[in-house]
Amino acid sequence: MRVWLSIALLAALAACGDGNPFDQVAPGNEGQAPDGNTNGIPESLAGNLQSSTYDPGTGTLRLVLTSLDAAPRIATYTRTMGLDIVSPTTGARYQAFTQQDDSLDRHFTALVAESADPGNSVQAGVVSDGGQFNRFFSGGFYQRDGVYDPPGGIGSPSGLVSYAGHYAGVTNIDSPGGPNLLPPPAGADPSTLPAQSSRTQGEIFLNVDFADNAVNGGVANRTLVDSATALPDIVLVDGNIAGDGTFLGTVEYGGDPTRSIGDFGGIFGGTNAAAVGGVVSLNEFFDDSNIANNAERERGVFVLIQCGQPGDDPACP
Repeated sequence: MRVWLSIALLAALAACGDGNPFDQVAPGNEGQAPDGNTNGIPESLAGNLQSSTYDPGTGTLRLVLTSLDAAPRIATYTRTMGLDIVSPTTGARYQAFTQQDDSLDRHFTALVAESADPGNSVQAGVVSDGGQFNRFFSGGFYQRDGVYDPPGGIGSPSGLVSYAGHYAGVTNIDSPGGPNLLPPPAGADPSTLPAQSSRTQGEIFLNVDFADNAVNGGVANRTLVDSATALPDIVLVDGNIAGDGTFLGTVEYGGDPTRSIGDFGGIFGGTNAAAVGGVVSLNEFFDDSNIANNAERERGVFVLIQCGQPGDDPACP
């Protein structure tokens, strides 16, 4: 029997029997999208994202945000390969999708991935617009197909395990020139125009102690992809693994343990926790306050294979 632990997924797709193993519908919600994040993903990570369904085989992504992403409540995003984030060492890919109803509506960019372990046990993704009218909307999800299976088993988990790979993110910083924005009308006031989200990337490494249910790690070599701007490294600290294989911790700047700048969390999947997927939510990411009032925000995603497994990252010990 399969067991699902995921963000509340789209009932409309489940009713069509699309075969996606990550579909989940709460009893009584058939035929309608859920009204809130009821799956247990912390609000600091889920943000404005209420529900999602992602099928990498067909290149399909459908999301429900709390506001202003599309006229239908369930928005089908457009596959946009030119915005994919690809690992330079392994070729692992975060697939990009975009959504913009018309040229004066917000432009959303999503980055999503599925793990490459047998069974493709984990999915995760993030989405954000680049901002309009002093506000932006963003969120993240992670989900697992199957039960939690830590190394050593549920009764006596054991072992120190590492995960490594590429990291990707979306921000509320403008992408220079807004290359994927729909052309605005000639008479549009510049103050009304939406912005396209700048993407980030980096290299992430996690150390996990399944005996003590602890996770920590960091993201190095971080950059704003669209402007080639270097970003400070971040450290993932104080992550605690729950009995269902989910975890939650806080984020700091590398070398500065004096302040928290956000949260991270995720879920382990596959045999002996062969894969992990999760989300990083940053309340700031320029340590030198380049942005007025530290108003910059980032939602990052990671989907990784355990070190020692086929296809693991070259950064693995």
